Amino acid sequence: MAVLLPYMNFTDHEQFDWILSYTILSIAVLITGLFSFCRLRWLNKCRTSDLSPPPTPTTVLAATQCSFSGWWFRVVSMEMVLNYLRFKSKDSPIIPSPEKTLLPTLSQHEQAGLAYHPNSLPGGRWLQTPTGRIRVYEFGPEDGKRVLFVHGISTPSIVARDLLTNLAARGCRVMVFDLPGRGYSECCRVTPQDMRLYSALIMMVTTSSTAPGGFLPFNIIGYSLGGGITVSFASQFPHLVSSIAVVSSAGLLPYSFAPFGMKCSLIPWIPVWLADKLLTTKLKGEEESPIEVSLNEAAHTTATTRAIGIEPVDVFSVIRWQNRHQKGFMSGYVSSMRNGPIFDRVEEWTEVGRLLKSRRFANPSWDEKGPAQMLVVYGEKDDLTPPMLLDRIKGCVGEDHVRAVVVEGGGHEVVVYQWDRVLQEVVDFWEL
Repeated sequence: MAVLLPYMNFTDHEQFDWILSYTILSIAVLITGLFSFCRLRWLNKCRTSDLSPPPTPTTVLAATQCSFSGWWFRVVSMEMVLNYLRFKSKDSPIIPSPEKTLLPTLSQHEQAGLAYHPNSLPGGRWLQTPTGRIRVYEFGPEDGKRVLFVHGISTPSIVARDLLTNLAARGCRVMVFDLPGRGYSECCRVTPQDMRLYSALIMMVTTSSTAPGGFLPFNIIGYSLGGGITVSFASQFPHLVSSIAVVSSAGLLPYSFAPFGMKCSLIPWIPVWLADKLLTTKLKGEEESPIEVSLNEAAHTTATTRAIGIEPVDVFSVIRWQNRHQKGFMSGYVSSMRNGPIFDRVEEWTEVGRLLKSRRFANPSWDEKGPAQMLVVYGEKDDLTPPMLLDRIKGCVGEDHVRAVVVEGGGHEVVVYQWDRVLQEVVDFWEL
């Protein structure tokens, strides 16, 4: 079974975890039983007297029960020890962010030279939550259209700087925050990064708005993992959401799409450091080599950014900075992969389709004559969240309720390299 596992195509997460776990447990039981058998044989040979009575069925049964109790006790004890070591610690469960580990060691001039510094976006503030301090940015006209952006699994808020600042320039009140373990947000190692955490953070962040009248309801944009978070949140809280836009979205990725090493890393009892090794660089998304970006895409991006007088975001420098200085990144990344809305969230996307059909979202400006829609944008050459997912999205949400856009030549990082095209689609969708 262990030899065949890499060649078996599992489509169900729980099925794979169950089979692999019991395969490993069976091997452990076999080894323990063999050890106990050899030990009994050795003890039998070491007897100093031949006066002992021959074995009877009763004594054989007792020896077997003793052997069974022995290996079962070892397995249970090992499980208890592993759980103790995993959760019992005198240290705080909060992993500090670079706010506490890096910034105090740098001067203001040195901080300004960082690939990602606390003032990379305007309107920055710190928000204390039960799971650690979160870095939040809020900027744009106070009476503008409320827009919340949720970033992806590997990169912090700065990844969408150009898109967000241009939305603010068009009159939107924009809010974005670093997910736990990314950028300047702390990470709680004992809190699973699932929709319970993400929904609570969205609630806490939006209700902390400094804008008069608050931030509710809001329009929401999600990128990559943020797309899955966006749809899952909207399916539960439609009265807080005006409209939905997702870019290179996860959420409906088939579990069979993941390679064997990634499936192994999703098993909860695999240590975080080992899970991080099993998760390949390719599947970390934004860490793709800049060389793989097409020359046309790079030239187009350079021309656009020069035209508006700003330098493009150096995503790869941001990732290197984060890997080096964000101590909670590994824990947050692995927890998001295991618990986040990435694979086969069919029920939530279907629920969003039902809510759009019945116009349950907080958007009074929708034309009653036309169907309510969500905006879905993918890059033509995206191999992490490929545009073929559009067929699955339309099947869940409904073709009439999906405004689908495929950006020609775009990869997974379309929000970085072709942000102007994404901006235009969002502007048209919201009629800004």
